[in-house]
Amino acid sequence: MARFVAIERGTDRVYGDTARFGSAGNVVSPADAVCLFDRHAGRAPRGFGYVKPDSDSAHYDVYEIPPSAPSRAPASDAEAQALLREHGALVTSLVTYNS
Repeated sequence: MARFVAIERGTDRVYGDTARFGSAGNVVSPADAVCLFDRHAGRAPRGFGYVKPDSDSAHYDVYEIPPSAPSRAPASDAEAQALLREHGALVTSLVTYNS
């Protein structure tokens, strides 16, 4: 399964990393990953739409990390940003609805 890391667009903070969830983090899409992060954070269910990476309306940028990258979830936002620079590929940007 793919590993996804979601970055909050307004703050550049890591919203979630599927590596933190073990086998429960095996999701098939970027939107599924953010839904997993929402459930873990206790947020109410919400919808997502896919938008272009340069869209001003995007709430999250979601990156895919290949299996060859380190499997340990980063402990800090700085470590996550370094992981994304070295191994990450932007797969989509998401806008949220009903948040």
